[in-house]
Amino acid sequence: MAQFPALEPFERSYGLGAHPVSAATLANGDETRFLHGVQAFGVPMSLQFRKLNATDTQSIRDHYAAHSLARPFKIPAELWRTHTTATDVVPVEFAWRYAAPPEETPTSGGLFDVSVSLLSVD
Repeated sequence: MAQFPALEPFERSYGLGAHPVSAATLANGDETRFLHGVQAFGVPMSLQFRKLNATDTQSIRDHYAAHSLARPFKIPAELWRTHTTATDVVPVEFAWRYAAPPEETPTSGGLFDVSVSLLSVD
């Protein structure tokens, strides 16, 4: 499983994801929910990279081309800088996949701003 390119993002944001829950409707119309685990899944993470050179931008393009929206991958330590541990957001055994293709915006000097949207998978 190939890792995401070892680039430190300018900005990161996270969502809460969802817990594995099922629901059963009783004869009187009431609903009972069953929690099947304590770990949230499908945790969204958005990464913003600013002023990337052509080589770094191409490394994100190549990684996306190899994984598309389906193949999971790990996140390198550079993306977790400023966190106490890499498991602050999701457990260590979780991987990530692309939620959408990376978005690029050319800036001056041949540099690029790149936005990447990811989802956690277990």
